Amino acid sequence: MRKFIFLSFLFIPCIASSQTDFKKIMEWKTKNVMLITEDRLGNFFLVQKDGKIKKYNPNGKILASGSEKSLTLIEPWYQPSIFIYVRSKQKYTISGRNFENKQEFDIEPAFAIEPYLVCPTHDNKLWILDHADLSLKKVNRLTNEVIHEFEVDSTMLSPNNEFIYLREYLNLIFLLDKNSGILILNHLGKLINKIEVTNLKSFYFYGEDLYYLSDNKLTFFNILTEKQREIQLPVDSQQAILTDERIITLDSNGKVTLYSYSPEVP
Repeated sequence: MRKFIFLSFLFIPCIASSQTDFKKIMEWKTKNVMLITEDRLGNFFLVQKDGKIKKYNPNGKILASGSEKSLTLIEPWYQPSIFIYVRSKQKYTISGRNFENKQEFDIEPAFAIEPYLVCPTHDNKLWILDHADLSLKKVNRLTNEVIHEFEVDSTMLSPNNEFIYLREYLNLIFLLDKNSGILILNHLGKLINKIEVTNLKSFYFYGEDLYYLSDNKLTFFNILTEKQREIQLPVDSQQAILTDERIITLDSNGKVTLYSYSPEVP
């Protein structure tokens, strides 16, 4: 069951469903994929549990590969760089679009006691989630200056919270607690919305929409208008992403399938 809770009142969404024409382009088998993600150009990435990362173009051709053991968060959205955070090392790396010219940086201990998640911002800074006090800090990584700092309201989280993903988009902060849902905050920490849906692996963006996979449907939530809609996927999927040209699905047997779709989907 999915609920959307807003600050001033309880909102029971009326979600529009649509039938979509899918055309299968290709499919192939993979092993131990834990995450699919994408960049601005419509390329997508398969991240395996052993740390291997493969980058594909929209037609499924391998463009590049990289590796990062114990990867916590990967963010290839901000072209031309690929950002990776490794919690166990408290380090992040920035490399070129094909994993070249890799640079590694430490998270300064003064910023966080327990830097649980770290992600890049649109203006080349960092958001850091400190699990020790549930604080979020925006940091200038070049000057080591804290620009914004606030505590996340713990009443909005599950008592056994499990943070999976942190992302900045359209000047908002999106924090995923696997056991309670997606918090949407402004840059001063004010809660804008909360999307209550559990056991998500990630969420993604398409224009003004945030979208995620649940019950074999892609559910879209417009960040500006708060309207929702759904697309039923043609196969049972564990993960799925949408680009300008394709829908990419991953099933429970490790099969990746690329589909084209009708123009009216977006």
